[in-house]
Amino acid sequence: MDTERHNKIIKMKKFVFAMLVLLMGISAQAQGFTYLRFNTGSGTEKCVATDGLRIVFNNGKLVATSNGGNATIMLSSMNYMYFSNEGESSQGIVGDVNHDGSVDVRDIAALINMIMAFTPEEESGDVNGDGRINVSDITALIDIIMHS
Repeated sequence: MDTERHNKIIKMKKFVFAMLVLLMGISAQAQGFTYLRFNTGSGTEKCVATDGLRIVFNNGKLVATSNGGNATIMLSSMNYMYFSNEGESSQGIVGDVNHDGSVDVRDIAALINMIMAFTPEEESGDVNGDGRINVSDITALIDIIMHS
């Protein structure tokens, strides 16, 4: 086996091991806390309930789903994550695009207006946390509504 390939395998093993340790630590720390909060590079935070929490890594994204919703964060934009008993994020409730305090079909209409450029884009429109406001955010919003 050539040296470059061997080094890539070693790096991948270290990454997988680090993710396993992270997930075990998350499981141990989650007890007693109701939310896992994510701080992004822009200084905003998203949160997801710890009840039924599942975390997967997919194409450079951390996808956290729980019985109380979901959050998708680009790993490149995530500063840190921590457990808390405070539920709202600094940008409001994930999925509350129109900022009325609830996540419902009116948020879908507000998000469509953002995408169609009838209203200016706001960070609340980036429901899936990928840094863009597009149709995939509508899908994520519908998923939040259907599972709440």
